[in-house]
Amino acid sequence: MSVSIDTSMATVSVVIPLYNKGKYIERALSSVLAQTFPPLEIIVVDDGSTDDGPEKVEKLALANSIITLIKQENRGPGAARNAGLARARGKYIAFLDADDEWLPGFLERGLSMLEDESAGITVVWTGYHSHPPLEANTTRKEDLHGTYKFTAETDVNLVNRIMGFIWTCTAIMQTEVAQKWGGFFDEYKCLLGEDKYLFIKLLFNERFGIINGPLAIYHKEASDLWGNENENMLTLEPFLEQPDGIINSCPLDTRHILREHLLFWALNKAEMYAKIGQKKQATELLDRFICKDYPYTKEVAKVQLFARISPILPLARKLWHSVK
Repeated sequence: MSVSIDTSMATVSVVIPLYNKGKYIERALSSVLAQTFPPLEIIVVDDGSTDDGPEKVEKLALANSIITLIKQENRGPGAARNAGLARARGKYIAFLDADDEWLPGFLERGLSMLEDESAGITVVWTGYHSHPPLEANTTRKEDLHGTYKFTAETDVNLVNRIMGFIWTCTAIMQTEVAQKWGGFFDEYKCLLGEDKYLFIKLLFNERFGIINGPLAIYHKEASDLWGNENENMLTLEPFLEQPDGIINSCPLDTRHILREHLLFWALNKAEMYAKIGQKKQATELLDRFICKDYPYTKEVAKVQLFARISPILPLARKLWHSVK
């Protein structure tokens, strides 16, 4: 449902963390300036760049007074986003990575849902295109459009699907809500999962909306994570390494669902560790998230088996590929 936006109330701060993305930052900023609903401000946080990205931002800021550049020593994307969050003046806040871009209607469509008082939501995520495509379609076509509030009866499979669908550059939320839940994970220059640490808290505590249609472009070819995919994917995300902050923030009546959701991600990561022979990492992760209260599923049994035989799995995989 689309509603008219009161421009005097629906102000938006856009935060863009910048670290050595001089090749792409002008594209990202141009996509924000081309929005059909203009933002109140664009806060670019230079996270210790050593390329020409900050100079390009300063040049654009001369012609666009809503652009502000702030600088800090290199502390990682979570810390950069949090620095922008601390400076934000808008009622709402949206986060765009320096190598991604929005389609022109992104802010307007998201704000139409946020400003609909009958929906009562505080966070919106939209769909996105991937470039190049991550799969056959350029975006996930799951039937997730609408408004959600998790309850004790929520199916964990729905939670898993939603978490797999949402993305940092497609989020718009109330600024005070982002601040209330502590912002992004910002310790040890974390590069993987710093956004999910916040998003899991939002999913389990807020009423949120999803617009299934793609309104952003995620540039996989420009991403540092995908550029070093194998190395980065082995990093343990903070919501798996330090889950207590998330678990303690979750309402008691949905905490069992949260634990099942975290187990879902732990099983995926443990299987990844096991397949490359890292038995210790796989076993420790399973021990952290599997407890006697959980149903003993085939997936749990499979990953536990992989962990036990993990020392021989790399050789077995090598032999298997050699005879195929």
